[in-house]
Amino acid sequence: MPDPKLSLVATLTSARTYHFQSTERLGGWALCTVNDVTGELLIVSDWGNFAHLWNPRHLGSPSLTHFIADRQGYDYLANKLLGRDEVWVLDADATVKKWRRLLCAQRLEQGRAGADAPPYYLPYEHRLDAHLAREIWDRIGSLFDDEQNESIFIEHAIQIEGFSRWISQEPWEDTTHRHSHAYRLLVDFLLPALARACAETTRSQVA
Repeated sequence: MPDPKLSLVATLTSARTYHFQSTERLGGWALCTVNDVTGELLIVSDWGNFAHLWNPRHLGSPSLTHFIADRQGYDYLANKLLGRDEVWVLDADATVKKWRRLLCAQRLEQGRAGADAPPYYLPYEHRLDAHLAREIWDRIGSLFDDEQNESIFIEHAIQIEGFSRWISQEPWEDTTHRHSHAYRLLVDFLLPALARACAETTRSQVA
């Protein structure tokens, strides 16, 4: 495949870069570049790199700088910079707790049914005795090793004997998620700092 031929069509000097430095002991820095002409926001930092491009004519604000400064919350910006797949991640701890509650509910139901139909009269595959329940409970807990990869986490859960019968036949529907570290970093630290800096820029432009 031949190399693409690129022609320079413009040189833009309209971008403004805000340099942030952490005041915490371990430090950290971020460079946030806002380009009001192209609608580009680029963040390069110690904690990751993020970027998004808006059409400046569709922002409903005089400029991208104004648009960022006027945000009342930062969820919208974070979602644009990350994309949904990087906003939400598996919460393995909460998921395991949920699955264990489902297991306990099934065990309790079998115990109550035992008054009329003792579990030992049922075929083995229809019984959730204490031994099997404990084994499933323990094996669910061992899934924490796979919490970084949701697909592997669920695949290993399905392989646990009795899981599909006693907990969930569609475990991907019974998982719990939380905001990612990158999302929290953007929403709690980087974007508020950038919004304050952009607000200062807009005030100075008016003055």
